[in-house]
Amino acid sequence: MFKQLLFSIFCLALVTSCGPDNNADAEAAQALADSLRADSIAAAQAMANSSQNYEVKVLNDSIPSHRMELTGTVGGAPVTINYGSPAVNGRAIFGTLVPYGEVWRTGANEATRITFGSDVMVGADKQALPAGTYSLFTIPAEQGEWTVIFNKTAEQWGSNGYDQTADAARVSAQAMAADAPAERMAFGLDEATIKLMWADRVVAIPVAPAGM
Repeated sequence: MFKQLLFSIFCLALVTSCGPDNNADAEAAQALADSLRADSIAAAQAMANSSQNYEVKVLNDSIPSHRMELTGTVGGAPVTINYGSPAVNGRAIFGTLVPYGEVWRTGANEATRITFGSDVMVGADKQALPAGTYSLFTIPAEQGEWTVIFNKTAEQWGSNGYDQTADAARVSAQAMAADAPAERMAFGLDEATIKLMWADRVVAIPVAPAGM
């Protein structure tokens, strides 16, 4: 399924980058591009929806970094994550495109937003986080744990307006080498963890019910 998704994305980029010579060619190229885009989205959704506790839908695939939305349950709480999903596109990601030691929007375009439907405890040290919507930032580290930030200003563009004084919680999360590289940044869930996956990294953010 993952190989099918990568092939569809590659073909879509190839089709849309070739300039047709006439209107008939343009219409045919657009039809093929639309078909490939639908195939790639279907593959991505099938991969996510194989889980029992979350699903992913595409909100906007007309931009290079598709706007995505995950809904599910983690730590006993309903959760929604709205994020821009950038692609690797052959680039060096962590330490280059995404610098170490700096606040990262954790996606593309507007900041990633995360909504918890009930109070939770986040991070290994179980910091209390009330129900609500937050912007989600991270500070990547070359080695060891990343810093994960839940900021009270939910609606903001990237990290340009990030204000540390509005942080609701700052926690540490374990970063691990991925079993297989992820071409597009994505989030996933298990019963007690939010997983951020991109390129060669997986970052696991513990989430527990409030009071646990």
